[in-house]
Amino acid sequence: MPIRVRSRLLTGSRPVLVAAALLPALALTAACGGGGSKDDPAVIKASGAVPVGKLTQALLTSSDIPKVQVLPAGTTAQLLGSRQQPDKPACQPIADQWSTQPAHTRQVYAGAMVTDSAAKDANAKTISLTVIASYKAGEAKTVLDELTTALKTCTTYKVTRSGTTTTFLVKTAPVTATLGDQRVAYTITDASKPDGIVLVTVIRVGDATAAYETVRADKKVATLRDAIPLKQVEKLRAAADGN
Repeated sequence: MPIRVRSRLLTGSRPVLVAAALLPALALTAACGGGGSKDDPAVIKASGAVPVGKLTQALLTSSDIPKVQVLPAGTTAQLLGSRQQPDKPACQPIADQWSTQPAHTRQVYAGAMVTDSAAKDANAKTISLTVIASYKAGEAKTVLDELTTALKTCTTYKVTRSGTTTTFLVKTAPVTATLGDQRVAYTITDASKPDGIVLVTVIRVGDATAAYETVRADKKVATLRDAIPLKQVEKLRAAADGN
């Protein structure tokens, strides 16, 4: 069943996904652009990129992990938002993570909404927007390197859209295990909505990445259960090997 769209949130001006009542104001949003479908002539099958068919097949499914439900996006247009230009250039790699026009172009990408109900406490249920992507050879490493550098100095930035300025607060989050070749994690919050804290996790697997925006049902700071990215990393490695 494809992700359904209801309304729009501030982050990247992307429509909210199903189950919006559970979500704070930053997370689980969809988009107005981007290529990546099999029928999209804009898809670039570049050297080093996982082919679009293999990438789509590598997306996590509901049968991969117990107590995890995956709703694939009906179109990649639901996954990413329009370009954001922060007032601090050093913060651009952070703003680029969920943009259709990042500095480093995703050659192909796919995504889904992932609901994890493994916790005994129903309030601790998490919902993640996940996007997997492949890049030209070596470019995914550049994306993670630049994001890592940005997180060392970027703690807040402003974005102005349609005359409205939004301030975002950024804080690095602990990483329990690398899982892939590189992994970064941080929280991002709209300063005007302090209960809307979103955990962002980005993992590199060779020339591909898996990114997650995660929130908890009770709006407390979320954690991403390692089993979810671990299985996604495994599937991305298999796709890169042609399996």
